[in-house]
Amino acid sequence: MGQELYDQGGLALLVCLLCILGYLSFRFEWRLASGALAALLHDVVLVLGFFALTQMEFNLTVFAAILAILGYSLNDSIIIADRIREILKLKPNEKTADVSDQAVIATFARTMVTSGTTLITVGALWLLGGDALQGFATAMFIGIFSGTWSSISMGTVIPEWLHLEGKHYLPVEIDSAP
Repeated sequence: MGQELYDQGGLALLVCLLCILGYLSFRFEWRLASGALAALLHDVVLVLGFFALTQMEFNLTVFAAILAILGYSLNDSIIIADRIREILKLKPNEKTADVSDQAVIATFARTMVTSGTTLITVGALWLLGGDALQGFATAMFIGIFSGTWSSISMGTVIPEWLHLEGKHYLPVEIDSAP
């Protein structure tokens, strides 16, 4: 039963990541999508690494927490990437670093409120959930911190490194000559 759970869980994680990759590729320019994807992978690896280092029990509830972390971090990354895209469309000649700063500042309050309320809920699960929810709450707690940090830092810096510019969002002129 344990090996089957391991195989099915790994397959579910792979399918989830491929669906997220497809969505990000469709929704955003590849430079922004790569930042969001790197942030997602960072969050999953960090949680899995924590459980490997501490030798805490990895069960189905922890796996569910990892899938929830993917969704949580993806939501945060999309909010920031969407704001970057909006600003680049409005100000195509502005430096990408300045655009990223503006996007983070514009979404910071929303991000902190979302992270704070989620952390309060996870803290209650951690304190009152007992042993059955200890792994879930631990994974979610780490994932929320990691997801918030990586969405702000990695999700904005990687597109800068890949030279994302406003020209990538300018409309393409179509030649009307036959």
